[in-house]
Amino acid sequence: MPSSPCTFIFDLDNVLFDYDLAARLEHLSHLTGLSPQAIRARLWDSGFEDAADAGQWADGQSYLAEFVRRLGHPLSREQWIEARRVSMTPRPEMLALVERLKSAGEVALLTNNVPLLAEALADICPEVPELFGARVFFSCHMRLAKPDPAIYLAVCRALGRAPGAALFIDDKAENAAGATRAGLAGLHFTGHGALIGALALLGISA
Repeated sequence: MPSSPCTFIFDLDNVLFDYDLAARLEHLSHLTGLSPQAIRARLWDSGFEDAADAGQWADGQSYLAEFVRRLGHPLSREQWIEARRVSMTPRPEMLALVERLKSAGEVALLTNNVPLLAEALADICPEVPELFGARVFFSCHMRLAKPDPAIYLAVCRALGRAPGAALFIDDKAENAAGATRAGLAGLHFTGHGALIGALALLGISA
């Protein structure tokens, strides 16, 4: 059980926002004339996006250049951003929960994601910098990725927080388990109501 005050570390996609990859692929398909299946094969199934999450491309420009090369079709920075934006829908109840938890400790965000999303975060999902300020951590910048326990320890060091005083919440069970291996309290997110119940079991009123 985390000590008090606690640091609450949230994942982004499918925790704070619904993320619809199919909608993103459809949008890219409309822009390029390629099928969603072809786009997925070239960019996701190929391992490119996983490599980008882990920091293989240092910035948004180099990432986008490789994205376009693999896509085989021109795509502007603005078009990439719009395709990402249309795939994301805020979960108001979760954003409100993050705001409430500020009274119980500090909040932070850790996401496996690419440098162009990091650079365009305020344009794509402005709620995130408004809620978390500078306590936003991208795997691509850390050259690590969940569920490697090292990434959670690095976040705790950056926050000046002992792992045992941090709680990590992720929709993927393996990522929550990675946090637990690092000494944090890891919670597998399955929905707002279940999370409220899990927090109550830890003595955290939300």
